[in-house]
Amino acid sequence: MKSLQTRPWGDPARARSRAFGTAPLIAALSAALASAAQAQVTCHIESAPMRDGVKLATEVYMPSGPGPFPVVLQRTPYNRSPPNPGSNCNNAQFQFLASNGYVALNQDVRGRYRSQGVMDAMQQEAADGYDAIEWAAAQPWSTGKVGTFGGSYVGLTQWQPAIHTPPHLAAIAPQVTASDYHDHWTYVNGAFDLWFAQSWMLLTFAGEQFMRNLEAAGASPADVQSKTAAWIANGRANILTNWVWKLPLTAFDDYRTLAPYYYDWIAHPNYDDFWAKLDVETRYENVKVPALNIGGWYDIFQIGTVRNFQQMKTEAGTRAARRGTHLVMRSSCHACPANTKAGDIDFGPDNALDLNALYVRWFDRWLKGIPNSVDDEPPVRIFVMVPPDAGTIGSGFWMTADSFPPPGTETLRLRLGSGGHANTAAGDGILSREVDGGRARADHFVYDPRDPVPTKGGDMCCINDLLASGAFDQSAIEKRKDVLVYTGAPLRRDTAVIGTVSVKLWAISSAPDTDFTAKLVDVHPDGYAQNILDRLVRARYRWGSKLPPSFIRPGQPYEYRIELGNTATVFKKGHQIRLEISSSNFPHYVRNQNTTAPVALDARIVVANQTVLHDDDHQSALELPVAPLGRLHDEDD
Repeated sequence: MKSLQTRPWGDPARARSRAFGTAPLIAALSAALASAAQAQVTCHIESAPMRDGVKLATEVYMPSGPGPFPVVLQRTPYNRSPPNPGSNCNNAQFQFLASNGYVALNQDVRGRYRSQGVMDAMQQEAADGYDAIEWAAAQPWSTGKVGTFGGSYVGLTQWQPAIHTPPHLAAIAPQVTASDYHDHWTYVNGAFDLWFAQSWMLLTFAGEQFMRNLEAAGASPADVQSKTAAWIANGRANILTNWVWKLPLTAFDDYRTLAPYYYDWIAHPNYDDFWAKLDVETRYENVKVPALNIGGWYDIFQIGTVRNFQQMKTEAGTRAARRGTHLVMRSSCHACPANTKAGDIDFGPDNALDLNALYVRWFDRWLKGIPNSVDDEPPVRIFVMVPPDAGTIGSGFWMTADSFPPPGTETLRLRLGSGGHANTAAGDGILSREVDGGRARADHFVYDPRDPVPTKGGDMCCINDLLASGAFDQSAIEKRKDVLVYTGAPLRRDTAVIGTVSVKLWAISSAPDTDFTAKLVDVHPDGYAQNILDRLVRARYRWGSKLPPSFIRPGQPYEYRIELGNTATVFKKGHQIRLEISSSNFPHYVRNQNTTAPVALDARIVVANQTVLHDDDHQSALELPVAPLGRLHDEDD
């Protein structure tokens, strides 16, 4: 088996029909067959008891036939999206799974929609998930084999019980989810992910609790819907203009009774026992079943998706789990429309994924024992983005590999350089393999938290019509004086960047704590500056988010490592590689106020004077994982 190839799994035509886009005739035939099969599916609601007696409402979609059947379980807080009525045994995905011979369970987590109890987001899911899996395995309609699936928080509801080893769990399929719920979920390298936390709560948990409170007070269904709609509309009107700007963070009160766990999160900025008991990254050896990890290059949780795959391959608790774990990545963003676009850029019809078909094939192997070669195929299947030269219609191709990044990947190190005036895209900042003395002068900018660099796309969540995620033109941002811009020469050949991108930055600040942001950009020949990845580092957490914070000395140079995340993109011939450096990306990340006070309690703002060094003694550099592009295409030659 070749370790690197662009062909889909197995036979190309069959693989595309089962896991990618299908031809119209095949799609119509499949839809007709699925419709006929789903007509035989029945559904009823049962109450699954937890260890403390709380009962969780569970839709049970039953296949036709005598049974028993293997079980696929989704535990979700999203069966009701406020202000709308919720699911009522009418979920098409669960009907499809049941039509393929599974009892498909759609369960409301504790404290949501029809389930009893009070929600304690994230903290409740380990015990409840364990109990739900074991309850499902013991039912008369069950074979005793249970698989779990679903994305985002529903991925969390899979990993949390999995790290406690439920005896009857047979496989998991977490999509677009994280590995550490402190870092790269609630915080990012020490900075509170403000837009995610506030928009997620408004869109989901707080709004749903608002509905539950009205129902508990005896409001009519019409009043519940109208009053909830009004509350959400008020939040949408205020979140960008008011909520995200409030200082200190504890001055924002709108979630006090509706989502009190929001305030637990900001009360625990450091990695402590609160976060450690949720951390998947320290417990992979407890996971004894294969994991199908599905993610997107512009997804907010893509770092965790890849880490879960990589660490499961080496640390999972059984040989079957290590060998059987897979990774599937395409170009998509979180809570975006389910199409082939990621923000502004459409990567074409090949950037499609039939999740239902993927789930059935996965669970057929691990729950039914069907020898369909899933465990014999390359464990990595990724869509490689090919941005356009002009306009916003790109393309791409699928490839498989034995690891991520692919075998043969090498690091391209591009040093930052300038004559001391890298401010804006019109400045003199460069990226090159070597920097001469004339390009080694330090760059300076002023970071004022009252006027932060605005967020424009990227790996975000959750209200995309207010603040969109994905790929967008960064040209307007690159006109700001507080954004340093370093650009490479037009490329003489296509360069495939596949893997984890990182930045080594030497910098000085006048403040005892501050942030530094980094953004990788593909400059198209028509001038469109497409963001690929971005992240930041908070100075007090420069040694790592799991370690205690340590402030910096103003005026002293420090080295910062910024992991930007993972990508699979081709910087085409004639395109330019660009890196932006600044100190804010707002409201995606909370502003660093440049003080040593606890962030959640501090309202004081201090302006910071920032210096970026890139001389021979302080070699700031962008590090890119470059895959052997010729081998990527050898299957097509």
